[in-house]
Amino acid sequence: MKTKNGSALRFAAWACAFAILAFRAFGGEDDSSANAERGPGGLPFPLTSVVGDDYLLQPLDLVVFELFNEPDATTQQRVSGSGELRLPMLGSVSLRGLTVRAAERQLESLYQTGGFYKNPQVTLYVSQHTERTISVLGQVNRPDRLQLLVGSDSMGLAQAVALAGGLTRIAKASAIQISRIGPDGRDRRFVVNLDAYLNAAKSNPVADFQLQPDDVVFVPERSI
Repeated sequence: MKTKNGSALRFAAWACAFAILAFRAFGGEDDSSANAERGPGGLPFPLTSVVGDDYLLQPLDLVVFELFNEPDATTQQRVSGSGELRLPMLGSVSLRGLTVRAAERQLESLYQTGGFYKNPQVTLYVSQHTERTISVLGQVNRPDRLQLLVGSDSMGLAQAVALAGGLTRIAKASAIQISRIGPDGRDRRFVVNLDAYLNAAKSNPVADFQLQPDDVVFVPERSI
């Protein structure tokens, strides 16, 4: 009887602990549910995207700007197509090609050298990152538009084809066509031999072609 009573007590203790956790998780504490709609530091913007300081800012990213001890300066806006943010006292500032951390340091430098603050502390939050995709069409089993992982600037061609369900039995893998819009707005074309990559020996590896955001991959049909 002593063993049975001990087991019953342990079971009751576990049940009580789980009940408390469930109560907290499903709205039992008003403070947690209230803060869920706010960003870090009590910002009035909930963050739907979590990225690291090494994330490369992209056009149309939704960014929260915060200046320490200057609550009126807090703003949320999208990075322009040319990579700019319009900020208090500074006006339009280009952040093109910068990571979140590098952008913060650059803005702090501008506020300091401009004589606005002696020791400014800038914080940037990416509340919503721009969707960056690669399209895979033609002779693949599941033609689709693939989304790049957050913070990633590329994807291997072999990986993209695999995510699109792999090649069909009539695919011409030796002449896969890739269309890319360059920085100058011009369309660039590449023809890649995926067979060479897939069949390369370990002793003589071939680099996988790296796709970039907005690339369009077309796998042609081979002649039968």
